[in-house]
Amino acid sequence: MVTYDSLVNELLTARPWRRAAAPFSLVKLAGPDAPDFLQRLCSQDVVGMAVHECRPAAFLDAKGKVQMTCYVGRAVDAFWLEVQSEQVERLLAWLERYHFNEKLTFVRQAWTCADWIGGAWPAGSVSDNELLAGAETVRFAIARRSVRWLRVHAATPQLPAEFGGTEPTGELAEAVRMLAGFVRVGVDTEPTTLALEADLDDHCSTTKGCYTGQEIVARIHTYGHVNRRLCLLHLADGPAITAPTPLHEPEDDVPVGRVMAAVRLAERGFRLGFGYLPKDFQAAGTVLRLPDGSAVQVVGTPLPGC
Repeated sequence: MVTYDSLVNELLTARPWRRAAAPFSLVKLAGPDAPDFLQRLCSQDVVGMAVHECRPAAFLDAKGKVQMTCYVGRAVDAFWLEVQSEQVERLLAWLERYHFNEKLTFVRQAWTCADWIGGAWPAGSVSDNELLAGAETVRFAIARRSVRWLRVHAATPQLPAEFGGTEPTGELAEAVRMLAGFVRVGVDTEPTTLALEADLDDHCSTTKGCYTGQEIVARIHTYGHVNRRLCLLHLADGPAITAPTPLHEPEDDVPVGRVMAAVRLAERGFRLGFGYLPKDFQAAGTVLRLPDGSAVQVVGTPLPGC
């Protein structure tokens, strides 16, 4: 049986990876009203963050549906919002939509991003979930599950010399993102996807006051559960999956969920993907089938921090 640890060992532990151009953008939010504005708007407790700390966050609609995800870093005089580049224009429009008379500014930095991906930090380098912000460069040291990223944003980003590695393929970088459980909104989610269906528990504070979508998140935590949840899937080799595809229970061929996306790791002879399944089919080792008969094994739904 393929396990989460075996995938980490195969894709990550043997050697780290580094990309000269990584698909992340940066927005700077500053001004006296910035903390309260962001606290009301996103799901993370940004006011409770320490300076030089970064945490994952989400932006939800009033019904708790996922609109965007990001990493929030708190500096001495500003918040830095790191977002997947494909979401940055939507984030800027979202901030503009809710900005009225608050004394703040938000601007996309005209920088690029380089990143390092590994299983453990080089000794004495950085700490988990640490922000290092200067006038000409901003660095996020991100840790989730067994994956760590150092992402450097600058006009000409340079990774520290001790962060060695080789350039991964795009497919491998996507597979490692899935190992960490980070979703791409619009690829791994749908307009109806709830934050807690998409494994964003650690993106959503359960202790701070109101924010958009907070009532739904609190209600699920207090009184109920989600009917489906994002699962990491190991698929037999085949073409990449780029559109939702049914997952069938093998014995009676009944569809029980669906794969949202899967990347092909041709040199390793399998695909890795994300899909949504109800509770009865989420256990690690559960075997399902695609419509073409290809085998799919559930790797599991490890909780944030695993």
